[in-house]
Amino acid sequence: MAELIVDYTACIVSGGAGLISRIESAAAEYSPLCGEYFSYLYGKRGAAFSESACGFLLLDNLLKKNGMNRSEVAIARNSNGRPCVINRRDIDFSISHSEGAAFCCAVIGENAAVGADVQRVRNYSREYMEHLARTFMSKTQLESFLISSDRTEYFYTAWTNREAAYKRCGRYPGLTDDFDGEAAQGSFTVGKINACGGRYYYSISLA
Repeated sequence: MAELIVDYTACIVSGGAGLISRIESAAAEYSPLCGEYFSYLYGKRGAAFSESACGFLLLDNLLKKNGMNRSEVAIARNSNGRPCVINRRDIDFSISHSEGAAFCCAVIGENAAVGADVQRVRNYSREYMEHLARTFMSKTQLESFLISSDRTEYFYTAWTNREAAYKRCGRYPGLTDDFDGEAAQGSFTVGKINACGGRYYYSISLA
């Protein structure tokens, strides 16, 4: 079995006139089958374009760093709108962005599958955070959240875990009878990013 390489990176989003030219330069190295994906990317405006463009550049750097021939990589969006590699089963990636930060994870190896999510910490009141927690946490998670000594960390870890698992599997854990949450979530890598006055939590979901 081929070794699974997991690599990830993050950045604070920056725009500027040079961002489009950087995308165009990188795009020239990819398969022509990526045309729809790049059209989708160029069609975004403002902050949405800057965040998505920075996410792609993070992916581009990860692929180069790990010795991938980008001309052999075809990227398109799947039925859920998630960009993915459509011509190789040994490469998968996930891009996420949240209020000024972009995050990307790539995996290379047999049956590669990954999902990643990043979320900026918002100034939620204790009551509102508890209200949101009740909308997506399982009963067991909610009980642990309510007695946690650090509700913010528990909340954002659970949130990013859920979103990362969805990006990997295409379904939310625990919402369908044939999709057992605990078994399907697999393993997670979690962490925090502090930059430019913001605090972010991220999760990477692997099978």
